[in-house]
Formats: sequence, structure tokens, C-alpha cells
Amino acid sequence: MISYKSKSELLAKHPFALNFFKKRLLRFLLITAGILALASVGARLVGFQILPIFLKLPQALTRFFKLYLPPDFSEVSKLFEQLWLTVLLAVCSATVGVILAYFSALAISKTTGKIPVLRIGIRFLATLIRNIPSAIWAITLLMAFWFGEFLAFIVMALGTYGFMTRVFSDMIDETNTNSIEALEATGASYWQIIAQAVFPETLPVAVSWALYAVESNIRSSTIIGMLAGGGVGYLIGIYKHFRKFELLFTAVIFVVITILVADQVSTQIRKRIL
Repeated sequence: MISYKSKSELLAKHPFALNFFKKRLLRFLLITAGILALASVGARLVGFQILPIFLKLPQALTRFFKLYLPPDFSEVSKLFEQLWLTVLLAVCSATVGVILAYFSALAISKTTGKIPVLRIGIRFLATLIRNIPSAIWAITLLMAFWFGEFLAFIVMALGTYGFMTRVFSDMIDETNTNSIEALEATGASYWQIIAQAVFPETLPVAVSWALYAVESNIRSSTIIGMLAGGGVGYLIGIYKHFRKFELLFTAVIFVVITILVADQVSTQIRKRIL
């Protein structure tokens, strides 16, 4: 509760408070106007017009319904086979990427990293991998590994490794150092400290992030499959190439259902481990 005296003081200082909020409002309006001006200039430079989007929306929706509906379920067995392959690729690539990322995070973390040269080298490698999109990796590695499931596996594993190395490094940095210092005082070796202090404390969060990596790989497998081959993305690419839009829409429906199921399974597992 605010006392009468404090209210009186607030009212006494009201003009200053009013000026403060006026200045904040003016600053907000100026920033908003600047963003809108930059957006307008950018739209003019690239030739983007928002009005035709709304004017041609009915025509676009009519064309969409004509091309994609009704969905064709004549190749459901093939879709299930490719979806199962997609899930396997996502799980395997996430597993490999997460394991490599965890050991890399141990090397670059401020808490557990003991070799400066190794720390700098691995951090640079993980940053480089993380900042190159998966689509670019798929195109770049296509000539080396050729089109197929193995290339899709490599691309998703690289994406998982780059992202999870950063996440696990921050996670290890935030762990409680009391147990580490206690083990160091008893003369425990480096790997004993990792096994007895760092690993048990970070395991639940690491598993949670590993499940997120699986979800992310399933979501990105469609585009990666179209570029690198393998899984339902490869099938969607074939349907698109041969203009089989009813089959393509069916494949998209199955992908969405798979992602929703994976998200729910991941959520339930997280509830039990966290």
C-alpha cells in the first residue's frame, strides 16, 4: 500500500514525471518513424508493394485450392517410409551432433577448458559451422558426398554441432562450481571432476536440448532433403518437380503431423526429467 504522504509526494513531483513520460513517448515515436522510413525506402529499392498482396489475395487463394486440393493419398505407404527415414536421420544426426558438441563445449568452457589453443580453435570452428546455413552446407558438400541420405545426415549433424556447442558451453559456464572446487581440493583428476560434478549437473538440461535438436532436425529435414536428398524432403522435391501438387500437399500434411507428434513427445519427456 502507498501511504497518503507518498501519494502527495508523487503528486507534487507530477510535472517532472509527466515530462519524463513525454520524453519516452517522443523517443518511441521517433524510433518508430525511423523504422517505418527505412522500411519504406527498402521496399522501394526492391520493388515491394503491399497493396497488390491484398488485392490479389482472393486470386491466390483460388489458385491454391485448385492446385493442392483435394490431397492425394494414393502414395501413403511411400510417404510413411520416407517419414520414418526422416525421423531416423533426425535422431541419428542429432545424437552425433550433441555428443560431439558436449565434448567440444567442455574444451571451450571457461569452467572446464584447460588448453587455450584448443579452446580458441574449437570455438572458431563451432562459430563458423553455426553461422553457415544448412542449405549452404548442403550445396557446398554436394560434390564431395553426392546426393543421398548420408549427405543429409552430415548437414544436419553439422547444424546440430554448431548450435549445441554454443548452448552447452554456456550451460557448463553456469553450473555450480562448489562441487568442482571440492573435487579439485581432494586431488581428483580432470575426467573424474567431469564425471562426478559437471556431467550429473548438466545432464537433464543437456537431454532437454538434445530433444530440441531432434525436433529442429525434423523441421529442417524437408528443405535439407530437397537439397541433399533423403527422407520426405526428397519426395517433396520430386512431387514439386513433376507438378504433382496434390501429392505434395499430402506430404506437407504428414510432415506437420510428424512435427506436432515429436513436439508433444519431447514436451512430455522434458516434464519428467526437469
